[in-house]
Amino acid sequence: MSGALSAVPSADRDAAARAFGGLEVVVTGAAGFIGRRLLDRLAAAGAHAAGIDRRPLDEAPADAVFHRGDLSHLPAPVSRRLAQADVVFHLAARNGHTASQEHPLADFEDNVAASLAVASALAPGARVVFTGTRQIYGSGQRQPADEDHAVQPPDVHSVHKETAEHLLRVLAGSRLAVLRLTNTYGPGQPLDGPGAGFTGAFLRQALSGAAITILGNPDLVRDVNHVDDVVEALLLAGRPGAPTGTWNLGGAPVTLGEFAAAACEAFGKTRRIRQAPLPARHRAIAVGDFRCDTSRIRRDLGWRPRMDLGAGLRTTVEALRGTVRHRSSKE
Repeated sequence: MSGALSAVPSADRDAAARAFGGLEVVVTGAAGFIGRRLLDRLAAAGAHAAGIDRRPLDEAPADAVFHRGDLSHLPAPVSRRLAQADVVFHLAARNGHTASQEHPLADFEDNVAASLAVASALAPGARVVFTGTRQIYGSGQRQPADEDHAVQPPDVHSVHKETAEHLLRVLAGSRLAVLRLTNTYGPGQPLDGPGAGFTGAFLRQALSGAAITILGNPDLVRDVNHVDDVVEALLLAGRPGAPTGTWNLGGAPVTLGEFAAAACEAFGKTRRIRQAPLPARHRAIAVGDFRCDTSRIRRDLGWRPRMDLGAGLRTTVEALRGTVRHRSSKE
């Protein structure tokens, strides 16, 4: 596993964001893991950026506006922003495949009803970028799975994300770009709760000094993407004049055991990994190994992941330790 970034000139890394200079841009879910990072990039590039989330946003970018509100019942200022936007990045969602089985109505409200409200408030010419999920493919009949793979959502959350895709296609038409995300990790990621996933759980355990517990098969394969690579894909998909369509987003395949070992290495800790049975509520919606075919987004948008796992985990660990030091200094 390499420990360095791919050799990409910094000017190239900034080009996608510069395309938004002077545009009216809205980011829903702007207080979230990916949304906050996207809002920062857009504001720094000179976009007239507005973020929207029901959660508070600490230290919003100086050049961005932040509205706190519920997308299912749009506050008037948020409706006005959407009606004036050139580009809308719709990232807001209730995450958690297992949690959606337990709270299906709440998942519907935050994923389907909220998406319908956003789509209904859009300016006629607004470009829309929506973050879907690769989970809608279910257990892959062929791998790596491309965008034409059969859609067989195995859980409530995946059904709702697929439904939101269809609603946006009807209401936004050819102005819609969909990125079906896989497992995203990186600075600012949640370490617990429904949105943490295995990456957050492993990092939380490594940070605390506990043994990393792998639920189920440690040889299970997943794609992982660093958050900066995900933000880059969003920017490329949202640029005025870029093609629209539906694209998978995936990185280099890694097993759960390999990710756990890499997390220990990034923290400089002795490798302590144990295995435990997969709980029944997880088994009911498990899809097995899964890898995405990303050839279409590479061809259409020129995107490719730039951060390898070793380097990506080091940036994550540095951010986590910085957060811990910051909290300690306030106590």
